[in-house]
Amino acid sequence: MNTVVQPLVPIAFEPADQGTRYEGWIAERMNVNVQRLLKLDLDMILDPFIHRPGPQWWAGEHVGKYLHAATHAWLFTGDDRLRARLDDTVGKLIATQLPDGYLGTYTGKDQFGQRDGIGWDGPIWDVWTHKYNLIGLLTYYRATHHEPALAACRRAADLMYDHFVTKKRSMRLASAHQGMAATSVLEAIALLYQLTGEPRYLRFCHVIIDAWEDESDPETWMYEDGCRLLTGLLEHGSVYRTANRKAYEMLSNLVGLLELYRVDPDDRYLTACRNAWHDISTKRLYITGTTSYFEHFQLDNRLPPGQAVGEGCVTVTWLQLTRHLLELTGQVQYADELERTTYNALLAAQSPGTGEVSYFTPLVGHKHYNGHDAKMTPAISCCSSSIPRGIAMIPTFASGTLNGKPALLQYIPGRHVLAYGRDRHKVTLHVGGDYPRSGDFEIAVELDHAARFALVLRAPLWASAFKATIDGVVHTPAESRLIEIDRVWSPGDKLKLNIPLEIRVIPHGDKTSSSMAFARGPQILATDTAIGADGRIHQPDWWGELIYTQVARQHEADTVFHLVNFADAGQNKEPYAVLHEGLEDIEHTENKDTESDNGKPGT
Repeated sequence: MNTVVQPLVPIAFEPADQGTRYEGWIAERMNVNVQRLLKLDLDMILDPFIHRPGPQWWAGEHVGKYLHAATHAWLFTGDDRLRARLDDTVGKLIATQLPDGYLGTYTGKDQFGQRDGIGWDGPIWDVWTHKYNLIGLLTYYRATHHEPALAACRRAADLMYDHFVTKKRSMRLASAHQGMAATSVLEAIALLYQLTGEPRYLRFCHVIIDAWEDESDPETWMYEDGCRLLTGLLEHGSVYRTANRKAYEMLSNLVGLLELYRVDPDDRYLTACRNAWHDISTKRLYITGTTSYFEHFQLDNRLPPGQAVGEGCVTVTWLQLTRHLLELTGQVQYADELERTTYNALLAAQSPGTGEVSYFTPLVGHKHYNGHDAKMTPAISCCSSSIPRGIAMIPTFASGTLNGKPALLQYIPGRHVLAYGRDRHKVTLHVGGDYPRSGDFEIAVELDHAARFALVLRAPLWASAFKATIDGVVHTPAESRLIEIDRVWSPGDKLKLNIPLEIRVIPHGDKTSSSMAFARGPQILATDTAIGADGRIHQPDWWGELIYTQVARQHEADTVFHLVNFADAGQNKEPYAVLHEGLEDIEHTENKDTESDNGKPGT
């Protein structure tokens, strides 16, 4: 990252180098994402900037999200078609910037939400739009060094600085959700400070944080007190008791706070974010790796399974918060949760056939791919722009360098280009097999010459019998679940991994429910009405290869369950179920856990 201001805190984890390429199930789903990014109607999402005002208040968020997703996808794939679309979109977006630096979709007094008497759904998403434009343009700039993109961001940020810092306009009164929509611009301004070193952007960050404590204006009855995001999370640590519990906006602010922490290391910032993360992960996290119901944090250990589980935007910002904490601390629990979110909630929100997005991912119900989009003008929802970002970011946390040592944290088949030592010598790990279909595979080591270093492997929380073997020596997890194999590595060395993937039963996690779910390795499983009683798929356009058949005790009787990955379930909008009543625990015996090919007639 070409920053002017270097991190002032140690960065424990850095992602794999360019040249990393994936194979298998994750790679296929990432390719579906790329194809959607290549097909998205860019004129549709640019039009609100060209013909102001936009047709609805948050119409401007999609371009920045697209630039963010497509840049990450291009960095990983090197796809020239993505680069061409990026270049064209950046040029067209910058061309809409007004002489004063304005880069939104509003007109006149509606700009930055200062018109009197507005409602929460009125002209109060302007700073939010600028936030995503800056994030998209800055991500593109870091990848391409295209100076006009940085210059456009500076002009837009300077305009907001004049508005909210020099003229002291209220950020809380400029947006929804007790100001959290507008103050989430913190992430973009912190990035801009890193890239320019301009002191006014650091001051802007501090003004944004101060805005969280802003008190009510008695003349504007429709607004509540400030969200007290920092002080609240330091005092009680509960996201349910913070602001109005709106998950997407709150998590977006916390992502910005950790971006700022890197260059402005106030310990309160990290503590508040860790408090929030712990509160969510222990009291408000679904077994599929997402949080929120009807877009809000719920009561302690209340996880309704129905149609409004895990807004896609919340899934992605939860993933971003967790990735930041992994990078800053290197602690294994953050890698665990990135695995859970990736293999389940994140990819469950994506149609494996078309790349369309389901706004929610219920545990019992069906997925409305493109359902929210059809109601919008332009025809794209916030989640349809967010989920592609999360999928494109998978390479930023799957493998890399952990405390100076090459590390595989997620076992995605393919080529992982890593580094070791102070001089960042290159080592390439070729991960074989087809994980997570199988947990037995080899890792081949590619080096220019023999060298000594410690290779770090993560033993997943659910894999107590994890083992890695090389030259007859077996390595098993320590209490930290991070295995370090310190030896002289030679070109061509092969490391064998065994990660048991038996089907197991896990509780729902809701304190009012006795429901259970099946899991296999990192993946949650589901029954699906597309599977017939014969255990075969009878839909010709079904995407995927595996059905798992499991016999388990349910209501004191043996019951046969035909199961697919949650991420593949409901792909044709048919009903499915992750949760089952009256289910007992199962023993891990070979004759109870069987897998078959897709099961479509003729296979």
